[in-house]
Amino acid sequence: MAILSGLFGFVLVKEYVLNLNDNRWNMDHFLPSFEWHHTAEGETFLQHLYNGRTSGRKLFGILEKPFQSSNLEEVCYKLVFVGKTGVGKTSTINKVAGISAYSSYFETSGIRVTDVYWPVKVWDKIILFKLQCWDAGSSSMKKYNHIPLSCVDNADFFIFIFSFNDAQSFNELPQLINKFVTSRDNQPGSIVIGTRSMLKTEVMKSEIKDFESKQNIEVLTIQNSIYHSGPYETVKVAPLLNTICEKLWMRDQQYILKQGIKV
Repeated sequence: MAILSGLFGFVLVKEYVLNLNDNRWNMDHFLPSFEWHHTAEGETFLQHLYNGRTSGRKLFGILEKPFQSSNLEEVCYKLVFVGKTGVGKTSTINKVAGISAYSSYFETSGIRVTDVYWPVKVWDKIILFKLQCWDAGSSSMKKYNHIPLSCVDNADFFIFIFSFNDAQSFNELPQLINKFVTSRDNQPGSIVIGTRSMLKTEVMKSEIKDFESKQNIEVLTIQNSIYHSGPYETVKVAPLLNTICEKLWMRDQQYILKQGIKV
């Protein structure tokens, strides 16, 4: 579990605490910038994520990193994708990782971990988020007891997936949320993502709004069936990745504040 690599997270929170009574400052100064990726600086950083031989993003190995700068802050988080079989957990991970969609469906065997790197600017500092996306097939989860335990162990964030074309997958969400999300301090963050593959839908907008109100959890949507290559691909996934990074950032900042910082 990352508490934003120690000193940097501490310094930002400390600065915030010192300025609580100063009207010139508010917490917005310490939130990730959603517009930074559209700047010249942001676009330059995103270029490091691409494979020069292809039009897509590069998949980095265990010992590889997209940036080799000692001044760049890096934080690592474990994200667990949860949902009914066939709702699009793997395709959602492929989407945020910049991997082209598979033409046919097959259930994930065992555990699949995909590292997604995403640079974010907070205040005047650029942070490289390493999002370790964990995906386990439903059959493997039921067959082997160690697999669900391995997935939830030290998880930082749960992403609950449902399909707009499968009402049952949406109706099962409250049970899944109650199972995985606890009330302990610094609990894992969570969001819900609805996948769309056809125009027809079994889940209405009114149901989504009612669910968000009752569960107090944000519902986002993603179109996994359409893959964009090149820089436009990151433009499409940036809002989702920025939202996840912001929620992780805010959770850790609030956790540090609760510990009682002496300034």
